[in-house]
Amino acid sequence: MSEVTTNSSVDPAGKDLCSRRSAGVLVPLFSLRRQGGLGIGDVTALKEFVDWAAGIGLGFVQLLPVNETGSDNSPYNAISSVALDPLMLDCSPEALPDLARKQYEKVLSSADEDLLHDGKVHYEMVRLLKLELLWRSFQMFFSTQYKKRTERDLAFHAFCEQEQKWLADYCLFRLFMDMEGANQNWQSWSEDYNTVDKAREHLKRLLEAEPEKTERQLVFYAYIQWVAQLQWKDVSVYAKERGVALMGDMPIGVALSSADVFANPDLFDLNWFGGAPPEMNFKDDEFTQKWGQNWGIPLYRWQHMEEEGFSWWRQRVAKMCEIFSMFRIDHALGFFRIYGFPWNPVRNGEFLPLNHEEAARRTGGRLPGFQARDDESEANRASNREEGMRYLRMIQEAADDAVIVAEDLGVVPDYVRPALAEMEIPGMKVPQWEFQEHSNDLLCGADYADISFATYATHDHPPMRTQWEYNREIILKGKQDTGEYWEAWRFLHGLANYAGIDLSEGEEIPEYGDEIREKLLAALSFSRSRYAGIMITDLLGLSDRINTPGVAGDENWVWRLAYSAEALSNDQNLVKIGGGVKKLLNESNRVSTVSQARDEHAFQNI
Repeated sequence: MSEVTTNSSVDPAGKDLCSRRSAGVLVPLFSLRRQGGLGIGDVTALKEFVDWAAGIGLGFVQLLPVNETGSDNSPYNAISSVALDPLMLDCSPEALPDLARKQYEKVLSSADEDLLHDGKVHYEMVRLLKLELLWRSFQMFFSTQYKKRTERDLAFHAFCEQEQKWLADYCLFRLFMDMEGANQNWQSWSEDYNTVDKAREHLKRLLEAEPEKTERQLVFYAYIQWVAQLQWKDVSVYAKERGVALMGDMPIGVALSSADVFANPDLFDLNWFGGAPPEMNFKDDEFTQKWGQNWGIPLYRWQHMEEEGFSWWRQRVAKMCEIFSMFRIDHALGFFRIYGFPWNPVRNGEFLPLNHEEAARRTGGRLPGFQARDDESEANRASNREEGMRYLRMIQEAADDAVIVAEDLGVVPDYVRPALAEMEIPGMKVPQWEFQEHSNDLLCGADYADISFATYATHDHPPMRTQWEYNREIILKGKQDTGEYWEAWRFLHGLANYAGIDLSEGEEIPEYGDEIREKLLAALSFSRSRYAGIMITDLLGLSDRINTPGVAGDENWVWRLAYSAEALSNDQNLVKIGGGVKKLLNESNRVSTVSQARDEHAFQNI
């Protein structure tokens, strides 16, 4: 492979990140481990992971959304587009100045530590534990600092004043959510407060009837967000100082049962729910194959948003950029047009057995389809392109210097990628899905657009080890008269050709091992794409899956790394993998310039 030249040699965590080649690793924050952790990854575990990433020359660490989640624990179904998740805070006395060590140890003494630290995240246990620690910390703050004009009190009130636009409605939402037994579905709340106007009036009555209790509860939710902002800004600065950019993730939609929709119902169309068109690849999901994916996110009233100067969007993006130097827009296609369902996903089971005519009778003639318009005519395509670009330019303006990456996978209209290129927004290149024009051969990585983000998989896909072994097993069964066999054969041979892996005629396809992993990573790193993103599972050669779309239950979003960042830096085999990655990043000119400078300094001092 020929050496690829770098565009510049600037700090990869600085404002010029978009002008240089870099590589990063995708890891869910909840998956990280550290000594003294409480059953889920937190900001301190992220600091340790950043140290490891910087040590092997990675330029960014990519996370899933970190906003406060609801009862299903999905980072893509948060109860706020702005509020940060309390579960990912460091709740130790070292990180919470208001929490006494005795209080901390007393709370921990009642926890099942074996269960807390086993193979997956136990959300309910973690939630109860961390909220109890935060409450005890807050009680100390409330009694010794609040309204006493101390330094911390003044800082807290400054935060509340600065964040008033979203914080007041968020605290209102959380108050009534807790009054309803942690039920975030505001549409099912008491008639006394199931709209924002009624909730505000009911709050006045509560403040009159129980002023101290009500104020304390409202201040508690604000306190958590203050602590969250402080901890996240700290880790953001920490990462930048080590030459590592934190990369966030902004879903295209927000949950129906969220503070955003509750407080701003005029911005959302509650009669249509966003999703994706039918997809036959989801072989275990009959509904998705027949109707598509119904995510349950209410569609936007874009005209109303535009009349308000897109203030909701600008706020959302600004808060994202306080922490992240880069962020991915999940399902960026939704800015151009989005597949909509005229029913809430709670009714999916009702519609599954129906044909289109039967479904239309239950929805007043409406059927799933692209909103606000389809791409069937040239005029529609032109309008979708123009609107999508207008909305994304607004996002760019709000993001200032942050790098935006567009997740443009799925059914992609032919005008989307040229539009992204015109705006200099990197789209995604998944090698096994990128084909040469008029050919079944995969596109060579050297032919990718410079302004692109190459990766083998996202959190929704099986790791490469699993994909390789799954298709290998199909071929070994030898049923060559099946479509499944030839699909597997095309996948493996196409990927092997892309990565320079020899699959000679008549020879058995090798098992997935270090050699295949290294060649796949090399092909991605030497691609022309400005950014190369590697899932932590692919970097380490694991088979664990983060999420299986369309599958409900407690097996999604619970996966945890078996190793802490300390183990990644000390375990002999893991250190060897890290060393190989660093060598590869140097050869492909993707190594972090800070890491490179550190190595040069160390060499000069030998």
